[in-house]
Amino acid sequence: MGMGIEIRRAGLSMHQISPNPTWFEIRQQGPPGPIGFPFVGYLPFLGKEPHKTFWNLRGKYGNIMSFYLGQKYTIVLNEYNVAKEVLCNAAALDRSPDIFSHLGDIGFIAENGETWVEQRRYCLSATRDLGLGRGHWEDLIMEEASSFMKYLANLKGRPTDISHAMASSITSNIISLLIGRRLERHEEADKVQLSIDYSDIAFTYTGISYATTAIPGLRMFCEKFKIAGYDKAFEVIQKFSSFIRYLCLFFCISIEI
Repeated sequence: MGMGIEIRRAGLSMHQISPNPTWFEIRQQGPPGPIGFPFVGYLPFLGKEPHKTFWNLRGKYGNIMSFYLGQKYTIVLNEYNVAKEVLCNAAALDRSPDIFSHLGDIGFIAENGETWVEQRRYCLSATRDLGLGRGHWEDLIMEEASSFMKYLANLKGRPTDISHAMASSITSNIISLLIGRRLERHEEADKVQLSIDYSDIAFTYTGISYATTAIPGLRMFCEKFKIAGYDKAFEVIQKFSSFIRYLCLFFCISIEI
């Protein structure tokens, strides 16, 4: 109960901040947290594993803390029950508008607030009507699962890193829901690999604790001057976006026919 009151008070305080709050107003009315440096905020102190840094800070600042990451004011929910209570509230649906902007055409996941709710509701309704998880789609999933199980059986118990094969299988399953058929692991290996590369980039180069997310223009700078692999990530994103547009066009034409 006490934790719930703390969350509501924090939310109320934030709403009382003026439309253009000063740094002092935010520090006074927002949750407690470390100060950091001008322009970069607390970014230099996050280390290679930010989640562990956040966890260690909870001893001093509690389960709800705030600080600047770059120029972005950030609130961290540092405990499961706190995160659950906040994220179950409709007011928590909005996300940073540019956190997914570098991932190209990825659909409604990049939307916020009511737009996200509306698009998600429509998507779930449409896929149910099309028979998601039943009939032909179920057959596709079972076919891919059987193929993966056959691959595991052929290993005959040998110690093997199956992460790439599992990623290929999962990717093929997801893409099959878009195009109505499986991607052949050998004949269409380039498409499977492109999808895997895109997934890796989405997880590796996305996050509010990344400097390229928190500092405007830094990601573009890294892409242009080929720093830390951002240029290659940009190329993969462009190729995958073109691939998805082609699939959507093909799917629409198939429906019309």
